[in-house]
Amino acid sequence: MNDACATISLGKRQKEVVPYTTTIKKRDKIILSILLLILGIHVKAQQVDSICGREVVYDESGEILSWYMPGIPGAGYSHVVKLASEFLLDTPIEPQTGLPMYFVTCCFKGPHMTPDKNFVARRWIHNPACVFAGSVQSFAVQYYAYSGDARFIGLVREMLDYQLEHGTTPGNYRWPNVPYASSNPFETEYYGATWWQGKRGDGYNNIEPDKVGELGYAYLRFFQVTGEHKYLDAAVSCADALAANIREIEAVDSDQENYEVRIGRSPWPFRVNALTGEVFDQYSSNVLEPVKLMRELIRIKDRINLPEQKSIQYNDAVEIAWNWLFGKNGPLRTFTWNGYFEDVDYDPSLANRVQITPVELAKYLAENPQFDDKRDIHIPALLYYAVSAFKTEGMDAMNEQLWCYRPMGSHSARYASACALWYEKTGNEWFKDQAFRYLNTATYMTYDNGVVAVGPDYLATWFSDGYSDYVRHFIDVLAAVPEWAPANENHLLRSSSVVQSIEYDDEKIGYSTYDSQSTQKFRLINKPSKVMVGDRRIKESSSLLQEGWTWEKLNKGGVLTIHSSDENSKTKTIIF
Repeated sequence: MNDACATISLGKRQKEVVPYTTTIKKRDKIILSILLLILGIHVKAQQVDSICGREVVYDESGEILSWYMPGIPGAGYSHVVKLASEFLLDTPIEPQTGLPMYFVTCCFKGPHMTPDKNFVARRWIHNPACVFAGSVQSFAVQYYAYSGDARFIGLVREMLDYQLEHGTTPGNYRWPNVPYASSNPFETEYYGATWWQGKRGDGYNNIEPDKVGELGYAYLRFFQVTGEHKYLDAAVSCADALAANIREIEAVDSDQENYEVRIGRSPWPFRVNALTGEVFDQYSSNVLEPVKLMRELIRIKDRINLPEQKSIQYNDAVEIAWNWLFGKNGPLRTFTWNGYFEDVDYDPSLANRVQITPVELAKYLAENPQFDDKRDIHIPALLYYAVSAFKTEGMDAMNEQLWCYRPMGSHSARYASACALWYEKTGNEWFKDQAFRYLNTATYMTYDNGVVAVGPDYLATWFSDGYSDYVRHFIDVLAAVPEWAPANENHLLRSSSVVQSIEYDDEKIGYSTYDSQSTQKFRLINKPSKVMVGDRRIKESSSLLQEGWTWEKLNKGGVLTIHSSDENSKTKTIIF
């Protein structure tokens, strides 16, 4: 058996498999096997022939490899991202309204599911705020910077403009000028999904405050991309409403009478009537999105002329939410990760659990260590919890939630990206291996035509699970493990500041950022001859403690990291 490939038998078929060079050492696997035998635990390998109709490729240890170019670790990731992203540019039209489907439905059946090989919009609760917010991050922020394709800025602008015009609460409401999270399918105005009122969905005039934070943060990021102030105004409206309606939850002990009442409440409820303020679902563990919005507004307050009183109100709200999140009755202690999805039943007993919120928190803490001095404890705990509670039996894939306990590509990709980020911070190979395995599985949800199935046993397509909450996690993985990015292409993998413009050509890469002080990471074919900030050349360095750039050589090409701090220029040029 040579080093390049091996062959294993799966039923009557032979499969080409390729060893993954950074897997856990063979010695460690032997030790683990002995321990399992001592403990009397029998682990039976389970393999599937196909996922979403595509034949599965395994490595020599029986683990899933990406379907595209499995012999090159990571090659499938960029390929899948390109397929999915470009599909969204030409989304099928919903015939009743004449609009692209993502405006009026959450999901559709692709040609692989329909007798006439057509696209059919599905009749189910729409989730526009979630889809559009994720699209800002996936396409306007990350994939635009990765590809240089400006069409994605126009795509996202149309989404946000539609939400502002057709899915925003009136200015005289208790929650004024904020987005509705849900809508009825095939209806062109958003005001909360009502067809399933009392059973599923938000109901008329009801909003979800965590989505106010999520889309509010996306409005702010898109303002930073475009400089268009209507998106800043929308973000400020969201922050104002969140700050005005926050609830301070007093920490209580289990022997107090009101323990059950207060443990079932969060700083913002999950569902609330935007007009009256009447609460319908008291609890959501997802306070991260509102916190991200208000922290970013505070960070740039001088540049946007934010009144000091607003800054104080936002800071007070952030402290209440963050203290609750980490406090004795918050989800980091109780692990009551509940309240995110728009189409679930009302859940006053908090019986459902979701993995999206703890895993997103793990990602945030990995990227923002200044906000948690116990991140070395909390991040592994969050990831171990997620993979323990939501892993699919017999497959490296993540189930969505307890009430929809099915493996899904976007959630597998999210877990992979969180593991990759933690590997980047710690060098722990186990997390790198987890990222590789789970993201390999996630590639199988994408068909050659760019249609992305929700999961192996859920072949329909959701615009959230298939696109806006799918693409960004792949790019996060490539940024954390850049040797998995394409060796024969130039790509910006990560920027600490939103990229406002970028152009790639054979001789140079030119780009500009919202912030003058920022850091970017690229995977490049060749080492640059020089790097310019404005019209000034900056030096190659061995570290980035000061302004400069570093080069890490890989087997092919390498990784360029640039740190610039010129207050007079946000434009950079890489010259080959």
